[in-house]
Amino acid sequence: MRKKKINTIYYFILLIVLLILLLIVYICILNIKNSNTIQNTKIKPKDIPDVKWPFINLQDENGKNINILGVCAHLDDNNKKDFLKYIDNGIQFIGITSYLSFPKKCDNTHGSCHLDKNIKINNKYIEYYVLGWCHCFREPDKYIKGNKPKILLSESDFNAERLKPDNIQIKYDYITVQPIDNKECEVKWNGYNKNWGLAEKSIQILSDDLNLKGLIVGRDNCPINIKKKENIETTDFLNFNKFIEKINMSKFILLPNLEDASPRVITEAMCLNKPLFVNENILGGWKYVNDKTGEFFNENNIKIQAEKILKNINNKQYTPREYYVNNYGNVNSGKRLKQFIQSIYPELSTCEYVKFSI
Repeated sequence: MRKKKINTIYYFILLIVLLILLLIVYICILNIKNSNTIQNTKIKPKDIPDVKWPFINLQDENGKNINILGVCAHLDDNNKKDFLKYIDNGIQFIGITSYLSFPKKCDNTHGSCHLDKNIKINNKYIEYYVLGWCHCFREPDKYIKGNKPKILLSESDFNAERLKPDNIQIKYDYITVQPIDNKECEVKWNGYNKNWGLAEKSIQILSDDLNLKGLIVGRDNCPINIKKKENIETTDFLNFNKFIEKINMSKFILLPNLEDASPRVITEAMCLNKPLFVNENILGGWKYVNDKTGEFFNENNIKIQAEKILKNINNKQYTPREYYVNNYGNVNSGKRLKQFIQSIYPELSTCEYVKFSI
């Protein structure tokens, strides 16, 4: 009798354990189903809002939004709220490294992008939330955490082909962009980003030693430490059309920039058929520089490399516009972008190619 009672208790306990296990399995299945609800939601282009920086719309060949968004810079608290709202609505994201060292903390301490909190959302790094990355880095693993898919592709790969060289008289040997902050000549946010220290050293050699005529855009009424001041001209900020006109009036463009994620002015100058004179340590945009487009330099070889680029310009060696049109632009880069996104997001809208809404 006692043995029968023990067996009954044993079977009862076993039944309870089985019921608990079934309940756990059911909860797990329910959680998986719920966690996949956003992932499997069929987002259509009409569900995608028109967004503002640091978010960016991706568009098809007709300029219509497709069903995925990009995030391209560090996020403040308001941006994080918007980001989570988009995620909750089922919208997927790709990351785009178009701003300083993003998604890594930036080196520029004059703003807030050097703070760890601005690359985290709910204590998770931004890399957690995106499907993959369009990046500009030589060594992307130094800047992007995790093992999400990556492609070497930048915002500056797109849309510059609309610009064409103008048969205008050359007035300057070189042009460089060095904007100041709030009419203050002291090196702050912009001065750090555009690397004013190397810029001034380059200007000294180009205009003092080589007697070249230069235009410095954005640094009007600020002192420049050179002897032959008659060799430089400075302007305030220029509107886009005026700026393009000034590039057309120059032989080449000087870019001493360091922590700069593929400045669009590089490809704009290329499409105006202007060779590039670029800091070899620039964070992004390095991929455009080769024997058809221009020369790299560093602080120790400015004069040698400047003499080289001048010689090659005289010999008509460079064909930067042709190189850009053959390798980049909306169609070439857009087809690569479409293929990349489709490989990580099969639900991508039907389109011929994908471009950034620049």
